[in-house]
Order: sequence, then structure tokens, then C-alpha cells
Amino acid sequence: MSAACARAIATVVALGVGAVAAADTYVLVDGDRITGKTLFAGNKAFRIQTLWGRLVIPRTKVERVLRDGEREEVLNAPEEPPSPPPAARLVIVITGKSFWYAWDPPRGSVVDPTLRLQVRIDEEPLVTYVDARTDPEDLPRATVNTFSFGSDAVAVTPSPGITASTPETRPGRIVLKLDVPAEMSGRHRVRIAYQVNDATAADPAWRDAVATMADVELAESAPMFLLVRQDPGRTEFSGFSRRRMKNLETFRLEARPEPVE
Repeated sequence: MSAACARAIATVVALGVGAVAAADTYVLVDGDRITGKTLFAGNKAFRIQTLWGRLVIPRTKVERVLRDGEREEVLNAPEEPPSPPPAARLVIVITGKSFWYAWDPPRGSVVDPTLRLQVRIDEEPLVTYVDARTDPEDLPRATVNTFSFGSDAVAVTPSPGITASTPETRPGRIVLKLDVPAEMSGRHRVRIAYQVNDATAADPAWRDAVATMADVELAESAPMFLLVRQDPGRTEFSGFSRRRMKNLETFRLEARPEPVE
């Protein structure tokens, strides 16, 4: 190939690239971009010329077109996610030792080792955290459950209208975030209780094992922090003929509100 011919081909390629570079850019609804010269703009589709050939793009696939890389024409604007309803936030921060419970059932009988942590407001349930996984390594020859907030162990069940995120496990603390409807703003009594099941899993009878209460002031403008401190006290699992939980009343569960200015 002669040098003159090579220069001619290079000039044509350069002109072609320049033409595409100055052409329209089609931004598709899936995020892809296609650049080319618009040959035809119909009611249902566009026909464009690109470096790789001609393409037909349905209008329904195009979010917007950048004309000559400057003027923008919006065809299918992305839907805006609905705004969350106004809410007041309650943040419960738990520190201290974990709550645990153990059973020594008679031979041949079965117990439900599920534990629950229930948060109530004015005695109405807000959210229930359920840990049904046993921890046999904690106490040999016993059915034992040490309440865990780990995402692999706990199930979160909020009441209707309540939003509860997965517990956040941080060094030395557990953080529970609850959003309640804004109309619930105001002064309330919050009750936090660890519960055990005195019956079967199919027909449960939940009982508060340890509980605490605190008055809080919920507001849409700022979150209310409730600090909860746990201490097992003299709680133990012992006995001669059959072991059982003792001194459970000494397990301290103390809640203290901390409003944020």
C-alpha cells in the first residue's frame, strides 16, 4: 500500500470517528449507552448509525438522548422511589452480659428452647426478636440458649406499621433501630422483656423472665436513644435431682433514656 493511500484511509477513519463522537448518545433504561448518528426518529423506535453498523432501538428502551453531547431529551424518566412515611425513631443500645436460660427436662420430655426479646410501647408489642438456636457448649448435659442478636441466629418480627432493621452487632454493644409512625410522637412507656416458652412450640405460652421499663419522648425531629444495661447477677443453673434456673430475679435489666438534642 502506498503512503498516499494509507494517509487517505487514516483521514477517512478519523473523519468517521469524529462524526460519531459528535453524534447523539442514547442512554438506555438499563444504564447502557449507545453513541451514533440518528438516521430516523419514529414514534416507536430510533434508527442510528454507529461505528459498528446500524441499530434500531425501541423508544421504550431509551431513558434519555443527549443531542450532540449537549442538549438532553428525556423520554422515559426513571421512577422515583416513594418517600417513606414520616416516622419517629427509637434506638435501643444494649450493653453488658448476654441473657441465657437453661432446661433439664425429665427423660422423654421435650422443651422449646426458644427465647424472645420483646419491645412493647404502652404494653402494645413493637417488635419481637426470636432466638431458637441452642448453645449446648455453654452448659454440658443441659438444654441451654444464650440469646444472640447475630443475623444467623435471630429472627426479627415487627408489628404492623413498625419498621425494625436487623440488629447491629458492634464491639461491646447491640444496636436496635425501630421506626414508628410519626403520629405516635409523644411520651410513652417502653417495656423490654426477655421471654421463655412454658409450653410447646406449636402452642406457646410466653412468660416474661426478666423485664425493664422506661419512659421515652418520641419525636419525628430526632431519634430517642434508650440505653439498656444487662448484668446476670447471681443467676445460676443448679440442683441435685434436677437442675433448674435459680436467682433469675437478680438478673439486672436496666433502661435509661438518652434524648438527643
